[in-house]
Amino acid sequence: MEPADLTVRILQDIREDIRGLRDDQKSFAHEVVARFEAMDARLGTMDGRFETIETSLRDLTQQLVILGRGVKVAIEARTKSEERLDDHERRLAELEKRLAT
Repeated sequence: MEPADLTVRILQDIREDIRGLRDDQKSFAHEVVARFEAMDARLGTMDGRFETIETSLRDLTQQLVILGRGVKVAIEARTKSEERLDDHERRLAELEKRLAT
């Protein structure tokens, strides 16, 4: 083989290798795109789940606020009842003292 023919053959082999690399890169790029699309779909599903959780947490927070207000009202009512009971006990004790003497 002449040196010119050898050079041409080497250059042709290099060109074929580069074409092969391009094909490999394209297939790899398609795989990456497919993975990103799958991940995007999973993230979309997770977003929906997070929205459901967020809504549930808001509802529970509102229920806790209402429950807290109810407990506050019950405690205040009990305090008033205890004050009235203490007043009645004091007055009863005074009446018992008067009757005892």
